[in-house]
Amino acid sequence: MNIGGENTLACICRIDTDTSKVTKIFPLPHQYVIRDLVVDMNLFYEQYKSIAPWIHKKTDLTLGQKQMFQTIKEREKIDGLYECILCLCCSTSCPSYWWNSDKYLGPAVLMQAYRWIIDSRDDYPYERLHRMHDSFSMYKCHTIMNCTKTCPKVESIAV
Repeated sequence: MNIGGENTLACICRIDTDTSKVTKIFPLPHQYVIRDLVVDMNLFYEQYKSIAPWIHKKTDLTLGQKQMFQTIKEREKIDGLYECILCLCCSTSCPSYWWNSDKYLGPAVLMQAYRWIIDSRDDYPYERLHRMHDSFSMYKCHTIMNCTKTCPKVESIAV
């Protein structure tokens, strides 16, 4: 939600105990409000689903048959990317997402797409990248960096 003019998580935001100061609390901006502070996140979840956020293998693996190990270097590549909790703070602070939320994937989904593209356990990184290769999916980022400023979990989204 938006607390004191900043998109953040209510559970980690400190609110001043001085009751003479007003703290304004609003739903996330540029989202349809369902009720009170609850916003409709269906479009966001559809965009997230469009990147197929799971491992794709060329061969079928039976559950429990084989683990997909990574080296320490391979694992370090995705460190800092899997911490995203899909709270939408970054995307709702992004002007590009405000203007084109129906087409532009936004910082959260783009970061998750990148996370799956560089995952060494996935066999289809080029196909994932090709699926996002249009003028809106990823090329609308104008490096305004609001996403990095508001994200409560990831060190730097816009890297």
